[in-house]
Amino acid sequence: MGKDSSNIINQIVDQDVRKAIENLLAGSSEKEITKAADVIVKDFGASSALFSKEADDFAEKLISSFQKNLTLLIQKTWVEEADADLKDQVLYKLAEYCKVISKGKWSNAYAEFLQIISDVVYLMFGAMTKTDDFMEYALRIDPEFGLFWYYIKSLPTEGAKMDNDKSRVVMLLGMYFLANY
Repeated sequence: MGKDSSNIINQIVDQDVRKAIENLLAGSSEKEITKAADVIVKDFGASSALFSKEADDFAEKLISSFQKNLTLLIQKTWVEEADADLKDQVLYKLAEYCKVISKGKWSNAYAEFLQIISDVVYLMFGAMTKTDDFMEYALRIDPEFGLFWYYIKSLPTEGAKMDNDKSRVVMLLGMYFLANY
């Protein structure tokens, strides 16, 4: 990200949210992780502690809603003929991903989650998503989506460093945003 992106991130993404993302990723206890997730999810439009282990019913409903809404989004997204295969692959990966996380194997599916999100955003916005300017573009055209993209790009690309509980919270946050976007 260039200097312009950093400036717009500082202007649009609340400092408390930026700090909460750092705390979420650095946190080691359930309390630290849940506290950070609460700050982030409030900026995504929710108002309560949705991501504690006790909220399994919520997670199950969220997975279903996420899968339905993202499937619909993918199906309705117009793509170039060259990207039609990618569209089909993403639909397949999404179904498989949801099966894995429904079994509680969150850390096993972390890399797949990031790939699915990246592919879907690529299908929506095209090659621009691969540029350094996309963050700034996303924040300017739609600050809510820009916040989501900032969150996704803040996540480490290697999920193996996260335990199952942290992977669960990290992915539920992203799923919550997309299921309600």
